[in-house]
Amino acid sequence: MKKIVNAAAIFAAAVILFGCASTPQSADVPLWVANYRSVYPSSEFIAQRGEGATRESAITDSTARIARYIQSEVDSHLASTTNTIVSGAGADAVASKEVKTENRTEINSTVTLMNVENPVSYFDKSNKIWYAMAVIDREEAWRRFVPQVEDTKSAFYAAFNRAQAEDEPLLANVYLRAAWEAGKVFLEKLEYARIISDTKELIYKADRENIAKIPSLLLQNNLDSTLALAVTGDNGNIITEAVTSTFSALGLTVSKSAPRYTLEVVVSDNETGSADTVYKIYPDVSISIVGRKGTAVYSLIIKWNEKNGKAAGTLDRAERLAFPALAERIRTELASDFSAKMGIK
Repeated sequence: MKKIVNAAAIFAAAVILFGCASTPQSADVPLWVANYRSVYPSSEFIAQRGEGATRESAITDSTARIARYIQSEVDSHLASTTNTIVSGAGADAVASKEVKTENRTEINSTVTLMNVENPVSYFDKSNKIWYAMAVIDREEAWRRFVPQVEDTKSAFYAAFNRAQAEDEPLLANVYLRAAWEAGKVFLEKLEYARIISDTKELIYKADRENIAKIPSLLLQNNLDSTLALAVTGDNGNIITEAVTSTFSALGLTVSKSAPRYTLEVVVSDNETGSADTVYKIYPDVSISIVGRKGTAVYSLIIKWNEKNGKAAGTLDRAERLAFPALAERIRTELASDFSAKMGIK
């Protein structure tokens, strides 16, 4: 009987030992290593699991994965949003439609601002790999990030509201272009906010709609800015054609009569000599846009910049020699000067 009991005891012990030996190692592996979404649900957290040869490298990897994920999402949504806005009214109506994306340093600082935590790590002995989690609590991230969103919102409305209050369409467009540039930065912050919480970000729906209005507002203001041409001192329409074609390329219509603006072009010869000698001219051209109330919206003077003037036996001949050179300068200098002063990128 004693032998039977001893045999039974030995058998039981063997079963226990066998069971312990055959227990899979995964029983000790934390659940988050196998399925981190079950521990850090996406409804509450932005989370990424990293790995590395050391605990520190695993933590670094997990944080970098969050940064890459956020950057990818922001870039994708921002490009889609901006292109959709611009295509509605035509790209030419917008000062600049390039999408702004933050550089790596700014991405990482933004992620840090969202308060990344590394709550857990684990060393897999069999594979000699460290695992670590990088986690952003959405509620906390929203609280920390909203002030940045509000700052960019204020910058946008500083320009947008100024444009809305401006009576002159051409001047309104200056502020609208500034609003567009500020609006792209604002949109970028909104894309970060949407990643944190797409439901909370809905409070900025009206602001997104105001940014989306800008291309059509720019286009409408251009249509409302027809220029009535008034030229004095030209010869054979040499200067007139240069001025007209330049403004047309900038999206403005030039006609003989217009309800909104007068485009005044005055060419002066600044001649020396007389009919008894040889004429020499040093011409300049004054270009200005004047509103209905006499408001000067834009002005530019282009002067003869060569040391010597153009000489000829008659003023007509001197002008026909000099004006083509002046016209060429108008095509380049007028376009760049107008664009710079009116905020066109």
